[in-house]
Amino acid sequence: MAQSTVRVPVSALGAFVNDVFLHLGASEEESRITTEVLIAADIRGIDSHGIARLRYYVNRVRRGLVNLRPNFRVITETPSTVAFDADNGLGHPAAYRAMRRCIEKAKETGLCMATVRQSNHFGIAGYYATMALEEPGLCGLAMTNATPLVVPTNAREPYLSTAPIAVAIPAGKERPFVLDMATSTVAWGKIENAQRAEKPIPAGWALDRNGEVTTDPFAAVALTPLGAFPELCSHKGYGLALFVEVLCGQLAGAAWARYVSGSRGEARPSNTGHAFMAWRIDAFRPLDEFLAHMDEMLHELRTAEPVAGAERVLVPGDPEFEAEADRRANGIPVHPKVLQDLRALANELGVPAAF
Repeated sequence: MAQSTVRVPVSALGAFVNDVFLHLGASEEESRITTEVLIAADIRGIDSHGIARLRYYVNRVRRGLVNLRPNFRVITETPSTVAFDADNGLGHPAAYRAMRRCIEKAKETGLCMATVRQSNHFGIAGYYATMALEEPGLCGLAMTNATPLVVPTNAREPYLSTAPIAVAIPAGKERPFVLDMATSTVAWGKIENAQRAEKPIPAGWALDRNGEVTTDPFAAVALTPLGAFPELCSHKGYGLALFVEVLCGQLAGAAWARYVSGSRGEARPSNTGHAFMAWRIDAFRPLDEFLAHMDEMLHELRTAEPVAGAERVLVPGDPEFEAEADRRANGIPVHPKVLQDLRALANELGVPAAF
């Protein structure tokens, strides 16, 4: 962690973000849910998707590109599926409600899949997947598309989004398995973090406007798919991203990434799409047997002998769990440039900031 970061209490940041959305005209429930998801990103150490993105949401709302009083509704429903229209509302409450309904139906039927169309950026996918862990014996999965930032293998321009996938699976005594990943080599937030730090990025993360690999975060305009280069099997990341796009775009009835609107290009509603799944473990095998089996596997992985120079072997989700314990106790480390922007936003909107 950079020495220049400032630790801000979780409660102070949460109160500020909530007040910002209330000031913009969102309902108390919409503000609360959106705040909870944004702050969860920072608590879990995913700084690229939390309060650093607040101005992006504020700008979209102030330009009239987001409906703060949406009619979130069911389009079609079966015992194990449900499709929603978010009516161009904030993505966080739309995703939360869709996943909550998905969980309720999975508890009844054993498995449910939900889609959402006409939504907006929903923050970290991992938040929604881990909602399933609140219910005993339930697993969760969340996906979304977003604006075109990722260049398909052998293409010159971005057609796909970072297309994140998150999955949460419980264990017994061990920590759960929680994977929250972009299908690009990195998320765009990593580029923004490098810009704030004014440090170069690794070769393979991004491309410049000529389609060439760049290590300059300020020259980066597009991201590579997971794998970065054809010789490192970037077609696999490309394929995963395309799979997410099909579920969140074509299946959900939303735009696919090439036509999702965001901070770049034409100012219009984004029509972002999401997809969610939840399933009951005991629909497949006894829960206690599964949890014991998971414990055995995760324990073996966490106690595996690390390679020279590495401290230990981690299971996906471990860094986020450890970051949460630290940040809830000691506050969220905020980069000075992000803090400056939050204070500027507070002055612009006339919203008090206790930091």
